[in-house]
Parts: sequence; C-alpha cells; structure tokens
Amino acid sequence: MSTLLTRALSRGAMLAAGATALRATVAAAAGSRNGQQTALLSERDKVAHLLRRAGFGYSQAELDEYAKLGVNGAVDRLLAYDQVADTALDQRLEQAKLNLYNTGDLQRWWLLRMLYTRRPLQEKMTLFWHGLLVSGTGKVGIQQPKADAPPDAPKPLHHMLNQNVFFRENALADFGRLLKGISRDPAMVIYLDSNQNRKGKPNENYARELMELFTLGIAGPDGSPNYSEQDVREAARAFTGWGLNREQEFAYNAGQHDGGQKTIFGKTGPFNGDDVIGLILQHPSCAYYLSRRMWQFFAYDAPTLETLRPVMDAFKATNGSASAMLRAIFTHSAFYSELAYRAVPKSPVEYLASFGRALELDTNATGFQSSAQRMAQTLFNPPNVAGWPGGAQWFNSTTWLERLNQLNRVITIRKDTNTQPVDLFGMLQRSSLDSPEKVVDHFLKLLVDGQVRPEQRQTLIDYVKEGNLWPKPGVQLKASDAIVDRKVRGVVYLIAAMPEFHLA
Repeated sequence: MSTLLTRALSRGAMLAAGATALRATVAAAAGSRNGQQTALLSERDKVAHLLRRAGFGYSQAELDEYAKLGVNGAVDRLLAYDQVADTALDQRLEQAKLNLYNTGDLQRWWLLRMLYTRRPLQEKMTLFWHGLLVSGTGKVGIQQPKADAPPDAPKPLHHMLNQNVFFRENALADFGRLLKGISRDPAMVIYLDSNQNRKGKPNENYARELMELFTLGIAGPDGSPNYSEQDVREAARAFTGWGLNREQEFAYNAGQHDGGQKTIFGKTGPFNGDDVIGLILQHPSCAYYLSRRMWQFFAYDAPTLETLRPVMDAFKATNGSASAMLRAIFTHSAFYSELAYRAVPKSPVEYLASFGRALELDTNATGFQSSAQRMAQTLFNPPNVAGWPGGAQWFNSTTWLERLNQLNRVITIRKDTNTQPVDLFGMLQRSSLDSPEKVVDHFLKLLVDGQVRPEQRQTLIDYVKEGNLWPKPGVQLKASDAIVDRKVRGVVYLIAAMPEFHLA
C-alpha cells in the first residue's frame, strides 16, 4: 500500500473508526446535515436520492434514464412498475437454477431480485412488508420434498416463499387487503400460533401482535393507549377457527370459532377476524402508525405529526392504499430536506444490492446471503416478531468489518465462476474518463453524489496520480494497464468505504 494511502485513507484506520463514524453520521442526520444544503441539490441529485430510497441504488445508466424524467416523472415511473417488463431478471433467475427449498438459495433468489429488478419499488415494498408483517423460517421452517419422490410429484407448500410472493404481488395494495391476506397466510398462522386459537381456549399471540406491532402500536401520537388487554382477548376470540388443514393450507373451522358477542374498541357484535381488521382500519391510530412506519423506512426517523399529515390523509382518502401513501411521501418537500438526505442507514441487503447495481456487477449472488448474515440480516428470518431494529444498530465493529471485506471481495475479483470481474475499463470508456480528476469525480458522483470535502477529493486524486501510472497525454489507456487494475479499483473501494455510501 502506498505511503500516501497509508497516511490519508488507510483501510486499517477506516476500520478502527468506521462504526463510530457511521453512528456519528447517523446522529448528525437527526439535526443539521453538517452544513449540506439539500435545497441546493440539483434535480438529478434529487432523483438519485429518490432511487436510493425507493429502490436499491442505481447504475449510471439507470440514473441517466430516471433523471430524464425529472422527480415527478421518476415517481410516476416507480409507482407504475406493472408497466415495466422484468424479463432479464426472470432469465437470470432461471439460469441460476436455484433450489428454493434450500435456505441459502432462497435468500440468493431474493438478493438477485434486489440486484437486477427493473421494478425497484416493488422489491423495496416487499422488503418493507416482510419487516412489518413478520414471519420467519426459524419457526415456520421449510418442509423438504421427499428424497424418493418422482420428479413430477407435487412439492410441499413453501410457506415463506408463498408469503414473499404475496407481499410482492400486493406491494402497493390497500392495507386491508394485506391484513386480510396475512391473517390467512400459512406462514403467519404457524409463526403466531393461530392454529392453537380455538373456541373456549383462545390464543392471543396473533391478536396482540396485530395491534401492537402490525397496525396500531401501543400508544397514539398523543400518548394515549390504542387498545386494552380486553380488546386483545376479544380480538383473539374473533380469530378462533382460523388455522390450517392437513394439507397445510389455510382453512376456516366453524366448529372452533367463537361466534358470541365481543366488544372491541367500544363496539359490540359477533365479530370475526375480518371484522376485527375492519375495526382496526377505522381506528384513528391506524393511519398514523402505518404512515409513521413507512416514513421511517423511506425518509427518516421521528417525523412530526404535521409532516405525516399528507401521508395520513392519503391513507384515509384511499382506504389505506400503499401506492397513494408512497406518492405522498415521495412528493413531500420533507422527503428532500436536510433531515432526509443521506439519513437512513442502508441495511446489509440494501448495501449489497446498491454497490452491486452501481458497479454493474454480473453475479449469481453466491456468498452474498452469507455476507448479509454476517452483517446481521438474514432474509426470510428476522430476529423476532418486531423485525430488524435497523438504524445505527446496523453498525458495529463486526458488521463494519464485513461490509469492507465483502466490498473488497467484489472489487478484487479477477477470475470467478460466480461473480465476474467488475468492468472498470468499460466504465472508463463509456464515460470518457481520461484523467485522474475525471475518474475520481465520476465515482464520487455515482457513489456519494459528490458530497465530500475538497480535501477528501484531492486526497483521492493524489492517490490515483501517485506512482505516475496514468498514461501521458495522447497515449491510449488499455484494460491491462496497472492504473485500471490497481488505482481505479482502489479508488472505487475507498469511495464505497466512506460512511456516506452506507447511508441512503
């Protein structure tokens, strides 16, 4: 490693300070953004911000494509994803020949979708619903096909995969549709013990989490409780008889349903599960709770009630349409404010997908799922019913080390059957990057919006220039040149290792 790089941007120094710096950067996002005036962001920078939040980052070509539409056009395009073909992704998934009954392959299947989908908002909302309406393989399991079964034999129901497909197909649906579907979802039935919820002996697990974590929260914006223990008990009675049959499909058992009178939120009737969902949707805190959860996921933590008002209004005007709520978020001035800009820590899978898309990586994602686990995110198996805590908790010395190690693995690949080498020379050619300054500025802009201090930029330029490896004027750069293999590769690593890249 060069003397300059050791002194100014050493990997060891970054590793030692990385997690602390990231936590400090996240903390700064709660107040001032260190003088960054997002009001001065260009339209292109706002589109880049939108793509980081509404998806999993972008390649140069993707950003160019969306930037031509402007912010409003980009929002329209993201929301109208059903008009966008995803055939290249479908072909890639087919070529990967994954065994979705294998946990690792199942996780790779979803990571590939994040890496290559042309419908980023659909995939981002699938991740949002997975983290809100939580189930996990740790309890649900994956029933394996019999080893001696003929090839054409029906395979066991794959509950977690089917749930994931349900979230994807209903990514922008109204909240009531999501709640009615998830209440009947076999993975959820198993995860929260609905099969044990019987007449005369109700199990309160699902009813409690439905109110506390999925729809209302413990208290409303004024601090008053949203429900009572009696509401939970009565709701559990309403869901009795909702379970699985011998084929492990959802089934309603009328003999196990308590059809008696129940009082929930002050209203009385012979309520069933769908009635409970209807009462929840009418609860004054439901619009607030979902709006707040969506805002925290897509914009920033701790929004004010006034900030959330347009999102809540969209919920109320459309019966909880996720599409309408997202439009309200993505067109909100606060979404592009100092509080929002580079304020949301990337989860491990968002990080993996974002640098994969930025570097136009060609991979079948082998090993990516293991890296995500080492960074504390296991797809299809959140740590508990509350989901992943997120925020600054993604960062500690162990997970930061894995972030740098995985980045290094990808950047330094020269030959691999699972992941092709990053085509840095192709990037230089396509963007006419014929000087150290242009190289640094291009990747700073692509990876961190160019939002660095002048001295940071100069240090990176000096690193590229060090050793006089850059060709003299008039000499054509070649893919085999050391400047490409060492310096360009190194500067991309250094920029992607900056704390700013780990914040969406």
